[in-house]
Amino acid sequence: MKKTISILSTTAVLTLFASAVVFAAGPPADTSTTISFSPAATVPQYSAATATVTVTSGGGPVTSGTVTLYAAKTAGVAGSCTTQNGNAEVQPGLLSASTSSGQVVFDLQAAGLTTTVGTIGYIAVFDDPGNYKKSAAACLDFTVTPGIPSSDPACQDGQNAAISATYVNSPGFPLPGTYTWNLLLSVHACKNLTDVSAQGGSNAWTGSAYGAPTQGSVGTRKTTGGNNAVSVWSIGSMTSGQTVTLPTSVTGTIKPKTACGTVLGLLGSWSALSTSVEFGAQKSTYTGTSTVTVGPSPCVP
Repeated sequence: MKKTISILSTTAVLTLFASAVVFAAGPPADTSTTISFSPAATVPQYSAATATVTVTSGGGPVTSGTVTLYAAKTAGVAGSCTTQNGNAEVQPGLLSASTSSGQVVFDLQAAGLTTTVGTIGYIAVFDDPGNYKKSAAACLDFTVTPGIPSSDPACQDGQNAAISATYVNSPGFPLPGTYTWNLLLSVHACKNLTDVSAQGGSNAWTGSAYGAPTQGSVGTRKTTGGNNAVSVWSIGSMTSGQTVTLPTSVTGTIKPKTACGTVLGLLGSWSALSTSVEFGAQKSTYTGTSTVTVGPSPCVP
């Protein structure tokens, strides 16, 4: 009986050997995280400011993962970097966003972090488990100084504009039924301003209608479900001391058997956006929600 001997070529042997080898993935790459402030690390109260966090690996941008901004704390109270104690990653995080471009820009003014005078240290922490090693930026102080004093009694120190909502000939302590409440939205310029606008929402149980503003125009930015809607009043430029107004009417039906003393929201909070040379782009404080209390007053047991 003849035996058949199969001879594999060198190429075939190498191919089989290579196919049997499994290359293990390397460890997650090191990262570096830095933080900087714009326009500076010290700004007047209420001013516009941002924190830019940059994450790199091997000299290139990291395009995945999450950055969280933390405040340095001493005994649970936010403070400067020099007074910080404990773990650098102090919970909870103030702001968080993805690093799709290798950078994250946090709006400190919009987050209310320029309203309180003092020095707070901020730490940015990057995390992307399985892909990159975690890294934290060195703590960096951000200082808010007292706002520039305002000679206008209608303005807070350091603010571009003030906004308010006042009632005009509106029923108080209404009984169940259908009513119309008239309000006047007012925006007052504390500085010479550009790009002025105001926005706010309505409540689902009411319908809002706007009269002719003394300046600008009103439109709907978006609906948020039900009858809720966010409206935008585009105003334009204003001079220091100028006030513009927008007549607003809210119509709604108070249902039968609504308990006396029930507080109902009529118009949501409004805020004004504007830009000045002194403070840059800025959002005003909110008007607060306009409400009405179901009567009679006093309530009858």
